[in-house]
Amino acid sequence: MSDNANISVLGEFVYPHLNKPDVRFNEAGEYKLTLKVPQKQALGMVTLIDKELEASMAEAEKENKGKKIKQAPKPYKLEDGFAHFKFKMKATGINRKTKEAFSQRPALFDAEKNPFPHSQSIWGGTKGKVAFIAKGYYVPALGAGVTLQLKAVQIIDLVEGGSKQGDLFEKEDGYKVQETNEVQSSEVQTSTDF
Repeated sequence: MSDNANISVLGEFVYPHLNKPDVRFNEAGEYKLTLKVPQKQALGMVTLIDKELEASMAEAEKENKGKKIKQAPKPYKLEDGFAHFKFKMKATGINRKTKEAFSQRPALFDAEKNPFPHSQSIWGGTKGKVAFIAKGYYVPALGAGVTLQLKAVQIIDLVEGGSKQGDLFEKEDGYKVQETNEVQSSEVQTSTDF
């Protein structure tokens, strides 16, 4: 098991949580993203992860005196001609060795390796590369597996947030909103019919 970072191939970010940690299912927070890559371009990454998985299985069997160990779910899926790799990083926690609290976030870079501001939104559809460590683990309930620990991200083609619903229409002649300094309040119509 190597602690050297690997660099992914270029892919599309799906549900990235890189600016703020996701706390929906884990209140300690987790930075994460799924990288969608055409399956033909993902072969090297799949091979690397499968080798780490074999090593993790062998290590778990050795530690359990040859007992058959089940395989945990892989950190990737192959479907519809694409590979979907799941990367994650704990935002906060307690170090197992030192027992000290820690806080961390992934390093973000632009295409020219300049630091990318954490305040700038990164949305799904962004294209980039991920620096990660493939780390083996063994948990009796799950089995032996590999997790892809997120370390850093390079943004190649940024997609930012904002509503694009106005782009659905063509410009037309007709009514145009007049600019005013008034704050519009929403009216609630009451009815006595009920």
